[in-house]
Amino acid sequence: MEFEAHRVYPSIPADQRRPIRVLSLFDGIATGYLVLRDLGFKVERYIASEICDDSIAVGMIKHEGKIEYVNDVRNITRKHLAEWGPFDLLIGGSPCNDLSMVNPLRKGLFEGTGRLFFEFYRILNFLKPKEGDDRPFFWLFENVVFMSAHDKSDICRFLECNPILIDAVKVSPAHRARYFWGNLPGMNRPLSSFFDDKVNLQDCLEVGRKAMFEKVRTITTKSNSIRQGKVGSLPVTMNGKEDYLWCTEMEQIFGFPKHYTDVNNMGRGQRQRVLGRSWSVPVIRHLFAPLKDYFECESGK
Repeated sequence: MEFEAHRVYPSIPADQRRPIRVLSLFDGIATGYLVLRDLGFKVERYIASEICDDSIAVGMIKHEGKIEYVNDVRNITRKHLAEWGPFDLLIGGSPCNDLSMVNPLRKGLFEGTGRLFFEFYRILNFLKPKEGDDRPFFWLFENVVFMSAHDKSDICRFLECNPILIDAVKVSPAHRARYFWGNLPGMNRPLSSFFDDKVNLQDCLEVGRKAMFEKVRTITTKSNSIRQGKVGSLPVTMNGKEDYLWCTEMEQIFGFPKHYTDVNNMGRGQRQRVLGRSWSVPVIRHLFAPLKDYFECESGK
């Protein structure tokens, strides 16, 4: 489908930039906040809508209470947004289980959790600057690539743009093909890795462990997503025996620091579940980096 190009905001002179204010819907384990801080952004306010207690625990503990949690996106009203805002950046990726073709029982965009996309759309419309307001306002919506053509075209129609497709396999050891809709500057530029990105599985493994593959398939919330290929081999060997990925290794595959999800006495299954729903850190870093031309950053970053 053809759409009008997004408005292009001129960059802000360095002495006029101010800290960024963010609303993150379906926040997960605070990948957005982590990346902004890693890039050196000064964050004035980061409000996160999230309902998973384990995910909230990760964000709260790892970011020392700097994130303000507001629970269910469906309870956010125009009045709340007026009180909390204005915002400079809206981000979110609604649950994909009713959109993903991998789920034979999927209900599509208009039923089940698929409908949560419309919460993002509703809030985006509240937050967009009104006519005559020249303040830069950016947004990003993410979801799976493997959805029906109908659902994809409906999302495009509502968001009035086509998505870009980014697969994290170029900047990390795992495949993770995702669609991103939005108006971030430079979204279409080629994906390139930072000098410290771990792009091969071996780079993410603990001492004494050997990668059987350079890259692994998409890690989901399900433990069997760790198995590779048709025969279902495990991706690592240790002392000559096949083994699952350890939690610290999964964290590094996604680009998180080691032990990032080690909170709340969470077990391995819980930690894989919160990781399996999250964004790939180097992909989000690539998308957020151009915002440095608009918002204040720590000196030297």
